[in-house]
Amino acid sequence: MTASFNTSFFSTPATAASGVSKKGFRSTAYNNYVVDVIDFDNEIHTFEVEASTASEASEQAADMAMSVGVQVSYCNVYSEQ
Repeated sequence: MTASFNTSFFSTPATAASGVSKKGFRSTAYNNYVVDVIDFDNEIHTFEVEASTASEASEQAADMAMSVGVQVSYCNVYSEQ
């Protein structure tokens, strides 16, 4: 099942202003993501995953949620920089 997802990232104001937090478009390095999976009852289930893209992180968290019986409405993906 594919769910829609929103992305965001955490960083300090100095890091964000310098542009250091931006990753190259074709990078294959894994990043740490915190994914809030929201079910159809608006309950939030939080998962930490390691993935190369936000889309991949969303898919991993949705799979993890479904494996424990959570029906996924959508995901909020936060990149830890």
